[in-house]
Amino acid sequence: MRNARCLVSLCLLSFAAVPLAHAQEAPKPQPQPDNNIVVTGQGPKPIKRAQRYIRQVLDVDDGQLARFVDPVCPLVIGLPPRFNSSIQDRIRIVGTAATVRMAKEKCEPNLMIVFADNSDALIQMMRKRRNAAFTNLDDGALRDAFQSGPIHAWRLVVTRDEVGNISTGNDDPDYPPMMEGDTQAVTINAVVVMDRKTALGKSVRQLGDYVVMRTLVGAKPPAKGSIASASILSLFDPNVAPPPTEITDMDLGLLANLYRLRNPNEQASDQAWRISKAMVSGKQP
Repeated sequence: MRNARCLVSLCLLSFAAVPLAHAQEAPKPQPQPDNNIVVTGQGPKPIKRAQRYIRQVLDVDDGQLARFVDPVCPLVIGLPPRFNSSIQDRIRIVGTAATVRMAKEKCEPNLMIVFADNSDALIQMMRKRRNAAFTNLDDGALRDAFQSGPIHAWRLVVTRDEVGNISTGNDDPDYPPMMEGDTQAVTINAVVVMDRKTALGKSVRQLGDYVVMRTLVGAKPPAKGSIASASILSLFDPNVAPPPTEITDMDLGLLANLYRLRNPNEQASDQAWRISKAMVSGKQP
């Protein structure tokens, strides 16, 4: 799709218009060696706890749970190169462990993480320039992108049928596209824009794992209150101290089982039920 191809160039163009203060100063996070991540054998979890966690971080009342189908190619910009590459590596490690298809190193990015001095100013600049990163987004994704705050995260999600035909949700209602067979919600690309000062004091591992849940899963912290289970999504929750040092078992269970779903054509509530059962049993959903 055109906006996927233009995502990097236009985002970089807008990004360049908002200067970074002290861009060469290393932030507090330090790269950490990554141990192998094992998603299986997490041990039993009460299903009610898993269900509550899923409902807190995902909207399961409408549509379907979206996931990437095409290989994921992450790109991080805005930090010194060694931190950018370390976060990209962490995203690849966690994604691979959770059976997410990751693209080879030289690829066209469809998952972008931008660190800026002022994320709100950058978003406003992108919006003013009609950046392609906002093309075909539905109303919910646009609200996520434009809502003021230190972190903006959104995904382009489309409906894809069995032969690859795509509906964006913004099609002409009088002339909707013909869809063949079962359809599923597919993530085309994802973007996170974060204030650099928000990242200070966080490790590369924490930042990479947080981005994984926001982009590969589409999960987000509850608007009100804290998550009942330990989750990397609580990384910036002032009521959670200390925050998780890395992605938790509950997070990994959701991530891995979302990408292991055998029937991606069901409704979100049914998908969430299957995922919660798999998180408890360890069986494929």
